[in-house]
Amino acid sequence: MQIVKAAVLYFLIVFAAGWVCGPLRELIVVPRFGRTVGLLAEAPLMLIAMALAARWISRRLAVITMGARAAVGLIALALLLAIEAASLHWMRGISAADYVAGHDLAAGLITLALFALFAAMPALVGRH
Repeated sequence: MQIVKAAVLYFLIVFAAGWVCGPLRELIVVPRFGRTVGLLAEAPLMLIAMALAARWISRRLAVITMGARAAVGLIALALLLAIEAASLHWMRGISAADYVAGHDLAAGLITLALFALFAAMPALVGRH
């Protein structure tokens, strides 16, 4: 149960950071410089949020083993993907396929890398 609690908390903290950064990216950076530059501008902020959240949760909730930290990241990723898919339809009125089709290769790879790092971060920066 501690792993699920840690995963939900990790997801919520990073999602909140994305909730702040995302509109700034979409409303200010993307119209001027394009989606790829927007994602590249947002990526360092999100990586910092991921690292800080993963480290804090690992210590605060005593998620000690590598397996437990990996489970936290994978459960949090499942939550993120579910919320992303639901919000695409609810907020933007598009399908997941339309969302993917709207990304060029570079933007898609950046997004994929950020998702992978989101899942891996608890294991990468957890307790030693």
